[in-house]
Amino acid sequence: MDEKWFLLGDIHGSAEPVMDFYLKNKERLNLDSSKNYMILLGDVGANFALTGQRDPIFKTEISKYPFTFICLRGNHEARVKMVMGKNPKGWEAITKYDGVIFVEKEFPNIEYLDDGPAVYNFNGYKTLSLPGAYSVDKWYRLARHWTWYEDEQLNEQEMELGRKLCKAKSPFDLVISHTCPFIYEPRDLFLAGLDQSTVDATMERYLGEIEFDLDYKRWAFGHFHADRLYPWNDGKQMLMLFNENVVDLDKFMNMTEKQSFDEIIA
Repeated sequence: MDEKWFLLGDIHGSAEPVMDFYLKNKERLNLDSSKNYMILLGDVGANFALTGQRDPIFKTEISKYPFTFICLRGNHEARVKMVMGKNPKGWEAITKYDGVIFVEKEFPNIEYLDDGPAVYNFNGYKTLSLPGAYSVDKWYRLARHWTWYEDEQLNEQEMELGRKLCKAKSPFDLVISHTCPFIYEPRDLFLAGLDQSTVDATMERYLGEIEFDLDYKRWAFGHFHADRLYPWNDGKQMLMLFNENVVDLDKFMNMTEKQSFDEIIA
């Protein structure tokens, strides 16, 4: 069966971006007769509330569409191992993509990557996964008793693991992260009125350290709620992605310096 691979940014617990893409492109891309994989770059929202019906309703809705969803952990969602601990019989760890993923038995087409740095093989592309980020609305959430996860960022041990993976497994075809290296922060998109001195940039500085001398070809991240293709840099390409446009993974991986963002959309 033909395989198709896609990238999409933060969908925040809404199946609508996936539904829209499917309905508009199912015939053109033959989505009903191919095996489709969609890598979601964090803040998926599948394990957001953990109580009540919000999460299972979303998982049921998104499972209606013919995709295997590969979920990178963002900041607005729980670590998958914490969720597994609440219902160990309902989950399983599976060896797949040359690594280990985690699957809830009730929703087998929603796959979760490791909570820390890990290496996978997606469609033949050697991929470094770097999850987590800081919630700039942390204090707003806490003041209103909204959901916030204290372990949203990588801890020191996980950061060190990421450094070791870079040394041992480099080069990489693709890096996926939720936030971005510090120098690529889109400061024009920062929230107006937010005192940036209160924002913890630990993850961005860490990713900047990783990116500085890492041998890679493509890097994709979400988090900032916009689409942006950064300037070509010695064969490397940085992509920021939100949820309005789905990117074709092969087009992204094989793009040239002269190509635009529109030319890598699925």
